[in-house]
Amino acid sequence: MEISMYNVGVIGLGLIAYGIDKDPNRKIIWSHIKAYKSIENIRISSVCDVNKSLVDSIQKECDIPNGYTDYKEMLKANKFDIVSICTPIQTHFDIIKECIKNGVKVIFCEKTISYSLEESKEIVELCDKHNVIIAVNYIFRWDNLIQEIKGLLDSNAIGKIYSLVGYGATALHTSTSHLIDLLLYFSGSEIEYVVGDIQKDFVRNVHGISDVGGTGMIKFKSNSIGFIKGTSSSPMKYMFEIDILGENGRIRLYNNGSSYDLYKFSSSENSSGSKYEYLDLVYSKHNTTPNERMIDAILSLIEGIETGKQPVSNIKTAIESIEVIESIKLSSMNGNIIKFQ
Repeated sequence: MEISMYNVGVIGLGLIAYGIDKDPNRKIIWSHIKAYKSIENIRISSVCDVNKSLVDSIQKECDIPNGYTDYKEMLKANKFDIVSICTPIQTHFDIIKECIKNGVKVIFCEKTISYSLEESKEIVELCDKHNVIIAVNYIFRWDNLIQEIKGLLDSNAIGKIYSLVGYGATALHTSTSHLIDLLLYFSGSEIEYVVGDIQKDFVRNVHGISDVGGTGMIKFKSNSIGFIKGTSSSPMKYMFEIDILGENGRIRLYNNGSSYDLYKFSSSENSSGSKYEYLDLVYSKHNTTPNERMIDAILSLIEGIETGKQPVSNIKTAIESIEVIESIKLSSMNGNIIKFQ
């Protein structure tokens, strides 16, 4: 049986596009280009960046035939099955619209989709109108350990969820959005309201845009509560932990998302007293053999081309994180609760 080949273009050649995989501490593939190059039936035919020397360098290093400094020119000159957008957040909206205009049916975009909730909603409308699939790189959704935790929650391993607490670093769009996305994913519930406060002692500058940190509380319609800490005095003071408490147990994700503990209430003898149950550690799981998440994400894009199936992180799940971020900022500004429909 003949294997279908898929033509790919990459717009933006910063770290996440390619250079991040040169970090020796990263043991699996993180970049778009290296992940695409690892899949037999994908061909990267074109790359684009405003930096011509960077285009030339990556073309040569990765054996990519076409290089551009104008993404509109690239999109007009080629027919792509998939386009990766690895540019700063404030450019995503215009590039996505241009991709859709030129017939691209699958887009793999870095998070967040936009700084603007209104722009994000317009993208959703355009995708629905033109039957376009957008995957957003909330990479933890493709992580095998995260999928294992999601399976535990969905199978009622700790019972009804009472609270989800996420600890992360600044800033809301650039870093904390990963944390917010997982809290939403794990909760399995729509949001009732959000209240929050933005960080004022440090503001991260990202490609000329101020991206604030913040803390927030999410009340879910399931009656569970989410808490978010997305503040730090530097983005380099990084942490990524989630603590989920249920009626029958607890799941704690730590080591920057690479380990988790499962606890369950036990009536075994304990210092609290003979009539009390306590949280007993059932087991710890350390992800010593992590899956190639970026490759799995791209394979899900190919599945989308062939079947129309949406990836686990898509435009409609990604817009929820932006709604939470905007609600935290609005709540901080006005001093009130932001109710959802």
